[in-house]
Amino acid sequence: MYAGEMAIASNVEEAGNAVRAEKGRKYFYFRKMIGDYIDTSVRIVATVFLADLLRRLYHCVVEYGSNGRYYLPEDRLWVILRRSCTYNNRSIYLIVGFVLVAFFRISVTGNYRDVVPTTLFLVHMPLYWIWSFSDMDHSTLSYSHWIRDSHGLDYAAGMASNYFHGYLKLSLPERKDDGLKQRMEMYEDKNNVTFGIKRLVILIPDEMFVNGVLESHLLDKAEPLETQFINRAGVYRPFKHAVYRMNKKVNGRTYYFAIEGATPLISFFDAIYSNLSATWQMQELKREIWLKFYKHLRELITTWPETRDLIELIIYNL
Repeated sequence: MYAGEMAIASNVEEAGNAVRAEKGRKYFYFRKMIGDYIDTSVRIVATVFLADLLRRLYHCVVEYGSNGRYYLPEDRLWVILRRSCTYNNRSIYLIVGFVLVAFFRISVTGNYRDVVPTTLFLVHMPLYWIWSFSDMDHSTLSYSHWIRDSHGLDYAAGMASNYFHGYLKLSLPERKDDGLKQRMEMYEDKNNVTFGIKRLVILIPDEMFVNGVLESHLLDKAEPLETQFINRAGVYRPFKHAVYRMNKKVNGRTYYFAIEGATPLISFFDAIYSNLSATWQMQELKREIWLKFYKHLRELITTWPETRDLIELIIYNL
């Protein structure tokens, strides 16, 4: 009886050891699988980075040889290298992250070869070059994202900057008692009227077109504000602001408003419907450009202290 109990206990112990051994093997293979996955991922990323670096160097050579006239001779090579080998923040974070992972794996395994790309990986670099050459990751949505970025190089940001720096920032702030508010006060005193808001109202319709005379059943055209002449590049240019009056009284009073359409959008409207300048990208993304123009112009106006309280932007759908 005692021997039987001993045999049963031995069998139970052996079974427990077998279970633990099986769990240990599974844990070992699981850790090995995770480690191999990390090592392979590091190798793939290192291969892609090397292929990308070679591609960038190739573009440097082509740029230097074919488009050198776009650069000043004294720093041509440096500028081309800097432009070609500049990475965005997300790429830098990714590279640093994988470098740290690679060092961690080396500290665990003690073998740096596990994270260094082998020939089996390097021979696949042409696939990356083919992928990059084909621009398979590029779509019309890529244009949209590019327009929305705050780099200032797109059509909309250019229109907004030119409009702000070449017109609004010049004609509205106070210089020699000829700012917008001063001219409004002079207009009120001269004509015995009242402005509803001491700001220039700028209309930004989604259609991007505003008539030379605003058409509204609520507004009638009135005499404009006094013309302002400002020296710009050696030429005294006239700056004018249209005035409209409400044809219905509010609390027994008739209010006047300085209103105009955003003139750069009218030029853009002409451009997208002209055979000389229209492209399918402009047609396809005109709403993106319209919204970016409004957002960038609003940012410029609110950031610059002298114009912050002088302009009221009205964006609307027709």
